[in-house]
Amino acid sequence: MKFSDLFSSFGIRGATAPRTVGIDIGSSAIKVVELEEREGVLTLTTYGEIQLGPYNAEAVGESVLLPMEKEQQALVDVLRESATKAKNAVLAMPLSASFVTVMSLKSEPEEDLTPRIRVEARKYIPTQISEVTLDWAEIARGEASEGDRDVLVAAIQNDALKRFNDLTEFVGFPQLPSEIECFSAIRAVGNGEEEHLAIIDIGAVSSKLYIVRAGLLQRMHRVRAGGTLATKRIAEVLELGFSDAEYQKRHVSEAAKQRDVIRAHASSYDRALVEFRQVIDNYEQSLGVTVPTVTITGGGALFFDLKRQVKEVLGKEVVLAQPFSKAAYPAFMEDLLADIGPTFTVALGAALRAYE
Repeated sequence: MKFSDLFSSFGIRGATAPRTVGIDIGSSAIKVVELEEREGVLTLTTYGEIQLGPYNAEAVGESVLLPMEKEQQALVDVLRESATKAKNAVLAMPLSASFVTVMSLKSEPEEDLTPRIRVEARKYIPTQISEVTLDWAEIARGEASEGDRDVLVAAIQNDALKRFNDLTEFVGFPQLPSEIECFSAIRAVGNGEEEHLAIIDIGAVSSKLYIVRAGLLQRMHRVRAGGTLATKRIAEVLELGFSDAEYQKRHVSEAAKQRDVIRAHASSYDRALVEFRQVIDNYEQSLGVTVPTVTITGGGALFFDLKRQVKEVLGKEVVLAQPFSKAAYPAFMEDLLADIGPTFTVALGAALRAYE
């Protein structure tokens, strides 16, 4: 299988109706984005987000693992409250339920690697191969010993596939297409033509670095650092409850009295950003190239000082993702969608898959 067909066996690829909703089920919230094709123009029809903490008697912003019935209710609620009408959907599978890595194989240039992938993947995937659905694609490599070939391998736990299939069937989307969230994010941020692109996606409990070349994922690195953990760090430093710390994080400014909030937030990402810089440096050195810009996305990217911190640590130009630029919408919504866009990157990227 090629990555252009990633997990397409779980649904029909391509929309048969003008509307499609992309679904992003995270650890702290569910986001949906609905698109419609109107006279050949992709148009934003609606979007919505619902926090999962309250469904488990936890605070807004908390990362939770809901039982199936509560997760179903949350998805029903966000689809209803955002007034989606689509009969088609695409689900972005969380990285927490999947595994993505690059492995190197020694082979002849023309050798078909397909028979070897499942065997070799056992050395990299921390679970039984029989318990996952596997896909792969060969990627370019830089200066290396003759006979080495790099392969990007992606796997999703079969139990997770069943769970999400059951969830989406409950809300009326049986056998919908699924893909891992990193591919949705790449689709929403890139245009498939950039020579080298780095994306940092900051979620609730983890931050992910994706390095992309001509639309294809080349490197992926994940670190336990995210919005929920940053809130807990702020709560610890300021001796606040989680809800108060979350409020401080969302409404912080450069006022002197809030410097402790800014410092506590920055300390939550120091290690992650250092690791990301090492991965980017290694990639650049191995290929003899330069990654000129880093795009930050995810709900955690909305913190006002994060862009400066990323630029300082990585030594790169940093831009905030604007995924809604891929769709048409009323002009009066421009400022709002620019502000909230990074939160909906994965959901919008999932919806876009139907129109490829």
